[in-house]
Amino acid sequence: MLAAIGSARESIYLEMYTFHHDIAGYDFLSELERKAREGVRIVIILDALGSFRFSTIVVDRLRNAGIEVLFFSYWFRRTHRKLLIIDETIAFLGGVNISNYSARWSDLQIRLAGKRVVQHILRSFARVYRECGGKNPALNNRGKLRLFGKTRLWFIEHGMAGKRSAMKRHYIEHIDSARRLIVLITPYFMPHHWLIAAVHRAIVRGVVVEIITPRFTDYKIIDRINSYYFGLFTRLGAKCYITAKMNHAKVMLIDDEAGTVGSQNIDAQSFDWNVESGVFFDDTKMVRDLKRIIESWKRGAVLYNAKEHTPRWYDKLFAFFLRVFEPVL
Repeated sequence: MLAAIGSARESIYLEMYTFHHDIAGYDFLSELERKAREGVRIVIILDALGSFRFSTIVVDRLRNAGIEVLFFSYWFRRTHRKLLIIDETIAFLGGVNISNYSARWSDLQIRLAGKRVVQHILRSFARVYRECGGKNPALNNRGKLRLFGKTRLWFIEHGMAGKRSAMKRHYIEHIDSARRLIVLITPYFMPHHWLIAAVHRAIVRGVVVEIITPRFTDYKIIDRINSYYFGLFTRLGAKCYITAKMNHAKVMLIDDEAGTVGSQNIDAQSFDWNVESGVFFDDTKMVRDLKRIIESWKRGAVLYNAKEHTPRWYDKLFAFFLRVFEPVL
């Protein structure tokens, strides 16, 4: 991503949930300033909560270099996306934030090249830009685009007007169509009842379901919630793999034939509130690469064993409150 910014000649569009400007060894801030002074048009959209550490001093520094900086600020909605678009021909998306604390996490980001494909991502960026009050006609005058046609991937836009349930529809459709294998990877595992039901239907018809989640996340309460759902899904018949290293990737693989990579967690915040995006693909080479990455993560993981995790007296109380507050977790 840093190299792509350095190669930009015309425009850089960045939309980030978390952007910290003090990343050891990765000076995004100076590189963006340098490109702005070279005459490259730069727009940065940051989530007001996720990037709360982004100080006004740094904002002023970027604006003084000629960079347009906007904040996505709503009570419950977040832009949870991690998008970078270079010269309207190269795009990055996935789960990778620009932050010091997450620099060593396992994660997944996809690089896409080609103006036809990137135009769909750019149009989605422009929608968020307008929602943040952006006025630049270079972004606002984006017409309706045709479908990708013969390309072997599809951009999923979620949380915008008219597309509030795009991720939910995508997950249900592909879980229900699975014949042999479903792999779900997420750092924060707090599924809605509809997803639990879809996975259970798949297991009943003989589909192998594998879930990969880290043992320890950046929130202790989520570690307990993850553990609760490990037990639930293990009882349903799924295989839950626990990684020792924090894994922040958001992935779905179906039958070793189709994959989804994006910014979405498996929780109510992503499915009900956030602006998210992802890419669905069935290109053979892309799926093969994704399988290779998943297998490497599984080799470093252990299977959750319910017998080794005896519930304590307060676990039932915790489970009760979890069910009550699940819609807003």
